[in-house]
Amino acid sequence: MPGLRQPHLQEHSSPVYKKQRLSAKESSIFPYPAIPAECIDHHEDLLPDSIEQFRHMIEIPKTNSSEWGDEKAAAARALLEPNVTDANRQLIRTYHPSLSCLQPVWMVLEWDNKWMWAIAPHSAPQKTTGTHAGGLEIHVQPSGYIERTTVIWPKLQNDPLSVILNPRKFLSPNDLNLLREMFPCALGVRVFISGFIVILFKNRSDIEYSWLHDGFADSFGCLRLQYDILQDEPTLNVIPRGAAITPRPNSVDGYAALGLKLRFPSGEEAITVPTHAFVTLRTMLPTPLVRMNDWYQKIKKKMARYLPIRRNSFVPAVGTARHQTAGNSPIGKTVLLVGESQEVGTISFTYDQASRRPLRFPIGFTHDLSLITNDRGLPRMVTPDHTPQVSGWGTYQDVSDGNPVFVSSFNVSTGNQIRRIGTGVSTRAQQAIVEGSQYLWDKELLSQSVSILWRTQYDQDSLQGLSGTTLCLGLLSDKTCLAVCFQNFETPLCSSAVLNEDHRGPSNTEVTGFRLKGGFLLPPDVRECQILCDPPETPAGSGMYPGRDRATTGLRRSFSSHRRGECWGRGLF
Repeated sequence: MPGLRQPHLQEHSSPVYKKQRLSAKESSIFPYPAIPAECIDHHEDLLPDSIEQFRHMIEIPKTNSSEWGDEKAAAARALLEPNVTDANRQLIRTYHPSLSCLQPVWMVLEWDNKWMWAIAPHSAPQKTTGTHAGGLEIHVQPSGYIERTTVIWPKLQNDPLSVILNPRKFLSPNDLNLLREMFPCALGVRVFISGFIVILFKNRSDIEYSWLHDGFADSFGCLRLQYDILQDEPTLNVIPRGAAITPRPNSVDGYAALGLKLRFPSGEEAITVPTHAFVTLRTMLPTPLVRMNDWYQKIKKKMARYLPIRRNSFVPAVGTARHQTAGNSPIGKTVLLVGESQEVGTISFTYDQASRRPLRFPIGFTHDLSLITNDRGLPRMVTPDHTPQVSGWGTYQDVSDGNPVFVSSFNVSTGNQIRRIGTGVSTRAQQAIVEGSQYLWDKELLSQSVSILWRTQYDQDSLQGLSGTTLCLGLLSDKTCLAVCFQNFETPLCSSAVLNEDHRGPSNTEVTGFRLKGGFLLPPDVRECQILCDPPETPAGSGMYPGRDRATTGLRRSFSSHRRGECWGRGLF
């Protein structure tokens, strides 16, 4: 299959120091992923000659005004307000369901004079935190470790860039090299649309070591810097609906969901799955019940060798070597549907490097993407009921610019009388908004990955288990949508270690914190494939989702008012 490679099993030696530090010369050896040039920040916005370098932020307090009637009537009107103005901004902040329970709430001015809402990370999130209020996007503001007030760090680092970074675009190779030179102990960074960059370390000791020996920095490209511990988790334990899959027969425990069925330019077809569901991870600890089931299956398989071979049996003859996958690689593993033991196919290609040792997730994964093939033909992938049909690929820039996105899983047609219904993603959990990007580098494999981070409206839904589902560009009411990437991991907005030390808000026992979902950028040859996705088997009923012949390209929306200068959209001042 053109453009695909099988991983090379080899022990990778690390060229870094004992402290896993990278020198300035070594920081540029990490290959930069294939990202479209128009999606990369090329430093077009020079730093203005002004003292104010950070984004302008205004904390919006609540109001006791009854101008909109009682609380119920005011909440209903807040949902209908199309624009934010000087007159209604406090009313929207006080009564809009997505903002009323959060404290504090800011309005942030981007460099292009576009305003947004920013919510605090230590605010206890309610079940539903929307994506927009008054026509403006709602974005989360990250938090992290702060320097201790009793310590004066002997070394400070100035901002090496004299430009204004655009957090809606990806960092350039030079930006990443500069960050690695500034923080040699770091594992990666996160860039948030709200105007922050979080430097990710392995533990608190590495953070303080970096402050002491490399210096403390508070900005990079006019974006505020925070420091936190990497705590990404692979999304596992898929609920048994839709197209949940497993590498073991007779298993009721799903590891992932099928992604998209693709047709390559060569004519070959494949179905995508996340690699991490079919390899051994260092941090993956299954539940006791799952471990007990694994032990039972292993013992059953070993004892079956002593049973006599029946006639017309598919079991190999005694003494025949069974297929074993060499090393910690997904190649050659069979993929089956959960609860049915029906074979989907075999993993034949992967975009991630293999290792003989358990992998740490997500470090060590470049795309977290593998492909299933089947010489006898792959099953049909069907669009879930009342969901747009995927018709192509969307651009990364469109999702970063605030265009509507949602998350969807897909059903698989098995031909059985029992129809597999449901997507595993509720309607509320499907609605999402992109929050930024993440960059990780592996100092052992010398690899680098880039991911998109997003937040779902219903943050506490079962979406956390749907690894391999698709982030789509469009609305649920559209007839068609565009695929962008797959969900591979989730991460808390702030690590548990930060919440344990943060005493500014409620105690950590009362705060669950926002959770972000993430997906690796796709290889270029995958985005060149044709997506094979059949329309829904049941059309949308009357009054459900009125299908609109709405184009999914050019989704960029503007929330500016007709009376320029009054609306908190573009061009307020």
